[in-house]
Amino acid sequence: MTSDMGPRVLVVEDGDEYLQNLTRFVAGPVYLQVHTGAAALAALGEQPVDVIYLDMRFDRIDRGDLLGDVGEATRQMGGSQERAYRHLQNHQGLYILQALREAGHGHLPVILAYDFSHEQARFAHLARLHPSLTWVPDAITPEAIRSRILRLSGVD
Repeated sequence: MTSDMGPRVLVVEDGDEYLQNLTRFVAGPVYLQVHTGAAALAALGEQPVDVIYLDMRFDRIDRGDLLGDVGEATRQMGGSQERAYRHLQNHQGLYILQALREAGHGHLPVILAYDFSHEQARFAHLARLHPSLTWVPDAITPEAIRSRILRLSGVD
């Protein structure tokens, strides 16, 4: 479901770096941006997208906007709420991915901005849960990102 101008990509990040770089270096797609998991779910309820470009780490949003059970994370982190929040921040992309799946958006292709090259078993597990998931490291060319977006959106 691409627009006349190109595939619609929802960029979910806590800053603006991915949107700025994609807009500047990866021409073709139409980019939309949100900064939290809740905002991503709301945006998907309002307008269709072809691909989601998802950041992994969210340390620049209010802690109250993080998805995930802080109480459970605190228990897992030996009772340290500070460590629990760091865990939620460092893995927020995975919590957002889970929320997308639970909200019925698991069919949407997701590009997770995280380097899984040394965590292949972890990525394989995630890909079983979300078959449309792929990842990109920070050191990737704009053309490789463009190619991936077009392939995932069915344009290529």
